[in-house]
Amino acid sequence: MSDMSYPTKEKSQFMNVQGGEKKVMKKILSVALSTAMAFSMFASVAFGETATTPQAKFDALAAKGILEGYPDGQAHLEKDLTRAEFAKIVTKLFDLPEVAPTTLSYKDKGYTKTMWAVPYIEAATAAGYMKGTDTVKGLFNFNGKVTVQEIAAVLHRALKLETPTTTDNNAAVWAKGYAQAVVEAGLVAKGVDFKSNATRSLVVEAAYAAANYSKAPTVVSGDALNPTSVLVTFSDKSTTTVTLTTALVEGVETTVPFKHNNVDYSVKVTLAAPKVVSVTAPNSKQLQVTFNRAIDTSTVVSNDKLKSGVIKVIPLNNQPAITVDGAEVSVNAAGTEAVVTFPGLEFLKGQYTVVVTDAVKTSAGTALANYSALLTAADTVAPTVASVTAVAKDTTNKVLVKFSEPVKPAGIIASVNGVSATVTRETYDTFSLTAGTLKTGTTYDVSLLNVSDFAGNLASPNPIKTSVAVTSDTAAPTITSVTAVGDSLITVKFNKKVNYQSLIGNVKFLNTYGESQGTLSVESTSDSDTIKFKVPGGFKLPDSGSYTGSLVFGATVKDTLGNTLGTPVTQPITLVKDTTAPVASNAVFSTDKGLVVPYSEDVTLVGGTPTLISDSTGLVVTGVDFSGAKIVDGTKLTYPNVKGLSGTYTLRLPAGIVTDLAIAKNKSVGTTINVSAAAATTTDSERPVVTSITYSEGVKADTEVVFTVTVKDNVGLNVVSLRDVNSYTLGSKALPTNSYAQLLRSTGTATAPTEAVVEVRVPKSAISKTEAIEFIAFGVTDTAGNGTLGATIKPVLADGVKPTLDSAAVSTGDTSLLQLTFSESIEFATLKASDFVIFVNNSSTPTAITGGFTAGVGNDAGKYYVRLAGYSDLNANNVNSITVKVIDGATAADKAGNTIVGDKTVNAK
Repeated sequence: MSDMSYPTKEKSQFMNVQGGEKKVMKKILSVALSTAMAFSMFASVAFGETATTPQAKFDALAAKGILEGYPDGQAHLEKDLTRAEFAKIVTKLFDLPEVAPTTLSYKDKGYTKTMWAVPYIEAATAAGYMKGTDTVKGLFNFNGKVTVQEIAAVLHRALKLETPTTTDNNAAVWAKGYAQAVVEAGLVAKGVDFKSNATRSLVVEAAYAAANYSKAPTVVSGDALNPTSVLVTFSDKSTTTVTLTTALVEGVETTVPFKHNNVDYSVKVTLAAPKVVSVTAPNSKQLQVTFNRAIDTSTVVSNDKLKSGVIKVIPLNNQPAITVDGAEVSVNAAGTEAVVTFPGLEFLKGQYTVVVTDAVKTSAGTALANYSALLTAADTVAPTVASVTAVAKDTTNKVLVKFSEPVKPAGIIASVNGVSATVTRETYDTFSLTAGTLKTGTTYDVSLLNVSDFAGNLASPNPIKTSVAVTSDTAAPTITSVTAVGDSLITVKFNKKVNYQSLIGNVKFLNTYGESQGTLSVESTSDSDTIKFKVPGGFKLPDSGSYTGSLVFGATVKDTLGNTLGTPVTQPITLVKDTTAPVASNAVFSTDKGLVVPYSEDVTLVGGTPTLISDSTGLVVTGVDFSGAKIVDGTKLTYPNVKGLSGTYTLRLPAGIVTDLAIAKNKSVGTTINVSAAAATTTDSERPVVTSITYSEGVKADTEVVFTVTVKDNVGLNVVSLRDVNSYTLGSKALPTNSYAQLLRSTGTATAPTEAVVEVRVPKSAISKTEAIEFIAFGVTDTAGNGTLGATIKPVLADGVKPTLDSAAVSTGDTSLLQLTFSESIEFATLKASDFVIFVNNSSTPTAITGGFTAGVGNDAGKYYVRLAGYSDLNANNVNSITVKVIDGATAADKAGNTIVGDKTVNAK
């Protein structure tokens, strides 16, 4: 039997399943048809609340003037429904076009072109949802009663439900799969008699459920991101990515079937030529570029930095310039997405033109088409905590917090289990908290105050309250990949961060016979999961140009937790002779960096003098200062002393001015490239500069530490930012309470000075420990919104907090001694008996201290002991109470010379 067929006369066991009335009163039929019409509109009705009973669903429709009951005012949901009535419901419910046929599909008596139900029966038939009950005589049986199993069959077909492999219902054999599908989809209740006639109540329930079920969005478009990945966009603006098992062929339209949220779909896509799919700003600090092919990472990235000229971000509407070349960049594992993170405190705000040049190539070496788009950046979303982790062998003092986006490094105040933690930036979105001893298997509370992104969105709630469970890691690190970079460098990736120092002198380079070719030198200078090595000096490739050998990692190589490899690990490596010379394709001039020539790979400066020719005159430009040439970020030949260029030029670079890092040290060829030097404009894109920071603690009697900050700008400074305490931090934290900033003097206009001197005053009482502590001025801006780069000073500030007497108690080791505990260590030489008054048993006469003070040692360091005249046992029955008072004007002091808080009383017992 076809899946699209109802039972026919040839299958006699399915005959006459409808049964029922032959005639119906016209009036009753008219009202019933109105009801059917109302039911049919159910899918498009929006309800404020979800109805839970058939009557409630009926009433909801009636309240909107869509549904009318019988003449007696009742819905009569207990009555049956005819096949004609159900055909109309099906047509309306599934938005089928009504059909006015030239030739009728059925031969029932009374089934004529003027009959009310014909457009609906023909529509349901044309869609394949309903068919006749007698294919021999061609009868539809429109007045026959529709059964539950017939409704199940229609819903199964219309909603494209999957047929379950097992069934548990009483439907006829032909309908068991349909019945089980609608039960599992929640359209019909389990346990219903599928062979019975369908009541209007059941139809209301099924129509209500089908209307909601059929709200699945439709496919709007499909875009091939790459040969095996298709991005599908739906009518509700949601998207999904379909992964293909067979790669698409470029330029060939292909129909891709897929299932999404248990609904079958298909979409036609054509794999376009390599291109940029989109450029977005997921937050104010980053740019995300998506490609439809896997790119050759080396055409975009060099030493984890963006290559010069690959991506351009051009500000519009007088927005500040953004540093792009040399920004941090990461490419996903698939090679289809690059995320650029802008350096320092730079961030996007406003409109920009983003250009991705054809310097980007696919992994197959095909250049992508140039891409240009308008980008509007308006970050209003506050950062959140993405994860909090802590890993240790047994104990650790580190908690790693990853945020949903890059956040400002300064101003975050953190604590772990109520204890203040030092905050250190690992990456722009990941910070480490250094706290006390944390044990594996234990969960600790974490608090983060004043977390904000670079657009100024403050996290909410503030502070963020979360927790971290310290997990145990006793596993040795493993090597996940070994990659040759040219013929002189090797990159090794581990499954976790390793201690780079444990690799120094610990990786041997062997040939195919196991003979040592020397030891790899470690190029990396920090702990990481990716370590770069250089092949031993003097190593030569064979004449074939290819060398296959192995690397042997020593057993003592360890991760940052101290887990070692335990045994030597061998990894194969193949080096292929690098014969490609470094290439320069463009040059850029800027007033702050000078003339910069980026090369296609890491290079070493050999020397030679370039020639600069003015395009407007054709003459060689004389007096250009090419001195001080250096290599920046591995790939950029930089002439910092070149000044005053404006317009366009041609730069001739002599052959051999640089070499690459290959064993053969391939020399650059002589080349001629273009130089663009933008003419000066009135747009202010220069940052203000902090020219100096000094500090003074003054004399002992002064109550404030004063930081004096001098700032200059070419146009004018924002006075509000100068006076904002949030423009400064102390010890990587917000300035202490009662700190303030005041303008000391300025040059230029009062509202927009070109130079200003600011005093930032911090209460000495907030300095609780004598130590070197970093002060940062980072938030000062000019009137155009350009922010200064952070400037710092790290003086040793003296403790400005007065010690206090915290407690007094009878010593547990010697009950003849009274133990005094202070908020911090007191200089022993400053303790005098005359600074303390002690009363026993509430006497009005003080009890004298005999023998002076004794300082505690070991675990009791910082505590001091005294004996009281006349008392050999302070726990004796005749000692009921002891009160200790520090007199006003006491001279006991801490190491910094802060005298003890006077007029303080504590009870010892």
